Amino acid sequence: MLKLSKVDAFYGDAQALWDVELEVDSGEVVTLLGSNGAGKSTVLRAISGLLPIRKGAIVFNNIRLDQIDPFKIVGQGIAHVPEGRKVFPSMTVRDNLLAGAYHSNFWSKREETLENVFHMFPWLSDRRNQMAGTLSGGEQQMLAIGRGLMSNPRLLMLDEPSLGLAPKIVEMIFEIIISINKSGTTILLNEQNAHIALQVANRAYVMETGKITLSGAASELASNAHIRSAYLGF
Repeated sequence: MLKLSKVDAFYGDAQALWDVELEVDSGEVVTLLGSNGAGKSTVLRAISGLLPIRKGAIVFNNIRLDQIDPFKIVGQGIAHVPEGRKVFPSMTVRDNLLAGAYHSNFWSKREETLENVFHMFPWLSDRRNQMAGTLSGGEQQMLAIGRGLMSNPRLLMLDEPSLGLAPKIVEMIFEIIISINKSGTTILLNEQNAHIALQVANRAYVMETGKITLSGAASELASNAHIRSAYLGF
């Protein structure tokens, strides 16, 4: 479904990605592991067109994403849920969700999709007229994921969905992620919590200083001595 080939990316003159090669197959959950600053978020930004690449190619279902505008990337069926949730605090829950369907490809089915999202997130349905800025951190994360689902994506990219959340809320969020994947949506997950990420993923890539240093089945990486020491704490 998605393939990155020899991708380099920069922030100004500072190189952030070196020769990144990554693949995601339809129906998978693939996770990126690594410490802060390793380049995980940069990979997602490059895929969604928020950060132009200087070398290499990003191909999604035979379309070169690195050659088209970001709004057209959304139209291809990719949704990016950013780190830190980035909800619109002075807008209602309902209006935040509708913002995720603003692309012309999805607007005509917005009400039907909205009800599907409310069915998946009943907490949001109960708060549909509440200002997003008054929600708890966990509720805002659900809102951000729901907003991503408003475009009915084939690929959902999640950037640090557990960030700043209590363990019980993290568990709930990842149950939702598993449910989304089982419903047919492919997921690319950027997550610092390696323990839970490896539990839900089919495959994983490890990033260090902008490079892919290790990859394989999630179950294999979970038993890898380096991964256990560096990311799992034992």
